[in-house]
Amino acid sequence: MTFGERLRYLREERELRQQDIAEQVNISKRMIGYYESDKHFPRDADMVIALAKFFDVSLDYLFGITDIRKNDIISAINKDFSELSKEKQRDVIDYIKFLKTKK
Repeated sequence: MTFGERLRYLREERELRQQDIAEQVNISKRMIGYYESDKHFPRDADMVIALAKFFDVSLDYLFGITDIRKNDIISAINKDFSELSKEKQRDVIDYIKFLKTKK
């Protein structure tokens, strides 16, 4: 999905109007329409961050890089993983490889 498609999807999922989002992030309804149609892309990083916060999603999700909406789970897994010994980390990696073969 493109940025615009993802933005429209999030808006429609919440049954919001373009005007509702525009008011929350302090831009025009027309600009939201431009974003959704991929005619324009936010020039300001703060605008992208505001949209991600408004929809409570990660920037990666908003950009279509991942389908995981929030990185909270990934951050928790990374933290736990980094606290393991190198040997235990290898065990985890081996187990993940094993699970992938069990599809």
